[in-house]
Amino acid sequence: MRVVFLSMGLAAVMSLMTGCSSTKCESVCAEANACELSERPTNVDCPEYCQDVEDFNARAAARQGGQSCQAQFDAHIQCWETNTAQICNTEFTGCADSGAAWTECMAAHCAAVSESEDGATDPNCFDADPALYPF
Repeated sequence: MRVVFLSMGLAAVMSLMTGCSSTKCESVCAEANACELSERPTNVDCPEYCQDVEDFNARAAARQGGQSCQAQFDAHIQCWETNTAQICNTEFTGCADSGAAWTECMAAHCAAVSESEDGATDPNCFDADPALYPF
């Protein structure tokens, strides 16, 4: 009985420490938010940010015949999951390539939207530039 209560208490503490993140994106985002502001440019509302990423990919897929930036985003999140211990290290560049690939993919979608003749816009684009930034 004592072991059960200890296990339940430990699980409760762990969920508080991880912020009860419900997705990989939210988990990585919470890790980045735990950094000092000198180590990360800003704190992000993780559920809102991650939903924006999902919405962006859905709009991109609808506009581009099923192609989105989901694979690039997933690779970037996977990189940070693998390198969580480095997420506050401003000198670490191990996830820069995956972040650049995701940003390039988003930029292509944003450019296509801004150049379209149908007057379309995307709330996660500033004209031809993406408004979502990698961790």
